Amino acid sequence: MLRLVPAASLDLGQPLGEIVDVGGRAAHVVEMGKGRPTVWLENGWLGTTLGWEPFQGMLAAHTRVCAYDRAGIAWSDPSDSYRTAQNEAEEFRALLDARGEDDPVILLAWSGGGPVAQIFAADYPERVAGLILMDAIPPGYDLWATQTYPARYPREWQDRLEDIRSFAQRAAKGTLRESDIVGWITPETAARHGGRYKKLLLNNPNFWWTYYWQNQYIFASGAQVQSKGSLGDLPLRVIVATAGERGDDAYRRSLGEMWRAMQYPQARLSSRGRVVPVAARHAVFREQPQAVIDVVLDLLAEIEGNCL
Repeated sequence: MLRLVPAASLDLGQPLGEIVDVGGRAAHVVEMGKGRPTVWLENGWLGTTLGWEPFQGMLAAHTRVCAYDRAGIAWSDPSDSYRTAQNEAEEFRALLDARGEDDPVILLAWSGGGPVAQIFAADYPERVAGLILMDAIPPGYDLWATQTYPARYPREWQDRLEDIRSFAQRAAKGTLRESDIVGWITPETAARHGGRYKKLLLNNPNFWWTYYWQNQYIFASGAQVQSKGSLGDLPLRVIVATAGERGDDAYRRSLGEMWRAMQYPQARLSSRGRVVPVAARHAVFREQPQAVIDVVLDLLAEIEGNCL
């Protein structure tokens, strides 16, 4: 499955935060701010703790905020378990246990982090004070896209996986170059993080293998999420990015429209769920950080009001 390489053996530069021992596996955590409940940031599939800057610092002015790299990403060791949302949720539980984090948390989950956070909230309701899904992967999206565009969507998906497999193999050999992955680094990311971020991609085969296997198990992860059912009365917000970015042709417009449409029903998972549309593209917290912070503060106020 994953080609296991300890993160410490790779040339990734100095970690941003601390390395936590989780049953013999290194996990990287960045902690900022003070207050309760703690907000834990669940990354998208290709996201790293580096990518939350400067948003995490802005949010930390209001409460304690922790970001972490899931197994195989950046400075965290890979895991030898399948890269399904269920397994990644269990790894998050183990991380909280290793750090002695007993108080209920708020989960702010972006993109591919959404299924992980949903499963954790369903399986451990006593450990979750609130959940925010931020332009998160709708559990049935890839199944819909495959059934709707059976000739094109699976082919493009497979082509992408072959590229990712190649990136992983070349990163392991030390032959992956910036020119190979230029399409995977946005100008904004390059300007903000420069060589520091590129090092995490070019020198880390774990990063690419993890993404490869997350994609391979995407249907299984979607089924795992959908099997959980209701979240009861958990305070829930669904942030929908309303500025499309998938392209101008009819095919890509259709994908973008369905991505957005399938997020709205997520709010019905809880009797206290609400949809919050935000005029931004997929990386909402970078384009509209204050809008996301306002959602967190609104959720905090609701939670505090319930405790009075």
